[in-house]
Amino acid sequence: MDGSAADLFEDLTILEQPQMEDEYLQIRFDYWDDFVGAFEPSKVLRLLQQFFTDAEIDSTDHQRVQLLREIEHWSQTEMPTEQRESLVRQSWGNYQTNGPTYRFVILFAAGRRVSGWSRRLTVGFRVPVDLPAENREQLLAFLRSLRMGEPVLSDAGDEEPGSP
Repeated sequence: MDGSAADLFEDLTILEQPQMEDEYLQIRFDYWDDFVGAFEPSKVLRLLQQFFTDAEIDSTDHQRVQLLREIEHWSQTEMPTEQRESLVRQSWGNYQTNGPTYRFVILFAAGRRVSGWSRRLTVGFRVPVDLPAENREQLLAFLRSLRMGEPVLSDAGDEEPGSP
């Protein structure tokens, strides 16, 4: 194994999971480990735009949208004050941990689209299993260019709030 995208994606090819439509290629930090570091989501988007000049970037902070929706829900739901305050604290804590969350779409030739996200603890792509190896290499190269760890491939991603 030379660390190429072909090697990285080979693992899921071997598993042969025909029901799976997408794979997740990402760098993800574990909030609970001893590593101190995080992504700056807006900077990641700037670098992404330089790397993939045709990228479509959604500048909505989806983590904030979720926070505001949750706070509104808690304020309108009948419950004891202590419980409401606890739920609001949890919502704020989730926002502070994950920070801003932005979405984007990478456009490849032949109309191929790959969605992705950038947040404090993860940057990743939702990759169709039939995406050509050349495009997978480009995604892998971008993640490696961030110099924040080795990308991993899995069948479950740490996607942003409100993702389909």
